[in-house]
Amino acid sequence: MPISFLDKNFGSTFFSLLDSTKKQIRIISPFIGYKTALALVNFIEETENELDCVLITRFDREDFIKRASSITGLEYLKKAGVKMYALQDLHTKLYIFDSESLIMGSANFTFNGFYKNHEFGIFMEGERGFSEECNNYFKGLLNDIKNDGDWEITQDLIAKEKIYCDDAVSGRAYSQRKPKKNESPVVIQPNQVKWGAKLNLQERHAMGEKQEKDIIEGILLEETEEQVRNRNTGIWLKFEGNSENRIENNLTYFERRKKEHRKRTFFPKPPSGIKQGQLLFMTMVSIDKAGKGTPIIVGYAITSGFNEKNIIKEITPSDLKDRKRYPYYVELESGRFIKAPIKEGITLRELARELQTDLYPNPKSNFNEIIYTHRQKSHLQVTERAHDYIMQRLQSLFKEFGYDEL
Repeated sequence: MPISFLDKNFGSTFFSLLDSTKKQIRIISPFIGYKTALALVNFIEETENELDCVLITRFDREDFIKRASSITGLEYLKKAGVKMYALQDLHTKLYIFDSESLIMGSANFTFNGFYKNHEFGIFMEGERGFSEECNNYFKGLLNDIKNDGDWEITQDLIAKEKIYCDDAVSGRAYSQRKPKKNESPVVIQPNQVKWGAKLNLQERHAMGEKQEKDIIEGILLEETEEQVRNRNTGIWLKFEGNSENRIENNLTYFERRKKEHRKRTFFPKPPSGIKQGQLLFMTMVSIDKAGKGTPIIVGYAITSGFNEKNIIKEITPSDLKDRKRYPYYVELESGRFIKAPIKEGITLRELARELQTDLYPNPKSNFNEIIYTHRQKSHLQVTERAHDYIMQRLQSLFKEFGYDEL
């Protein structure tokens, strides 16, 4: 099963995977809930297999006092044979089943995290490469904890901590009573007692060790085949002209190309990403009918792609003065262009308005980013949806104004 996102059903996904787990489970979670701990204990005690379960969590007194994490839940897990280790300032949440399937994301191992809170995460099953990376992450973290000292959570430690927590809770209950006359209310300060390994990541980085990215960030940066296909659409906006030298908007596409090679479009750098058979929407950096500067699409062309020979090495007097700036080119094999002034074409402002985040394969966060992404670029890929929209609009313009073929 490929990678999928989880914004609900964390609990059902976790326990569904647990039902098929045969050998081991690895958990990293800052907070441990009573109900989820009890459910895991019940599974461990009822399963016929001897389950190897290791947990990395926090052991902070304030968490126990505020019930963010359950000391009793830890006690039950310990009695069920779960090996537990404490790490201060822990934030990662990761669940690995039989070294093969995993869940990672924002959800703690608590009832609220699994069933009530708004959480987000990733579920992977049968993704061997990702699973191996996550297993290595768990092993590396556990090894660092062990090297830092003896931070395994014991039954004796839990028993002593329960007493301190009970005293603290009772003390706060008393402090929060209604103050007597002329008595100032008590300001409760968080309990600072923490127990566990304290790994100095900044120090490790300064010593020359490679600083690892957040495990979730790393997975999100890894693209699936489908994501790569969606990103590498092979559909391009090819910009001609620039903001310093806008193309006259009263000319047709071929009128403005009278002094240029009819079947070539030029680039400042080698456009190695453009392959044979891909489609270029020819986009003039010009002025629209409202007098605003914007790129305007006037047609499309199929290209033979770029190869290393596609470069003008000698500039002759008959070449345009900016050819030194744009020496690389691709050949255009076929295409259609509206038989009308450039200003009648499809503006980038229109595409931004109608398609917004669906315009580019890498979505932009706001309208300004969508509008100005093209600046300083000779070409940009667009999405399949953008292709369909532009083609539909071009067909309407061809019908209205006619067209010229390459």
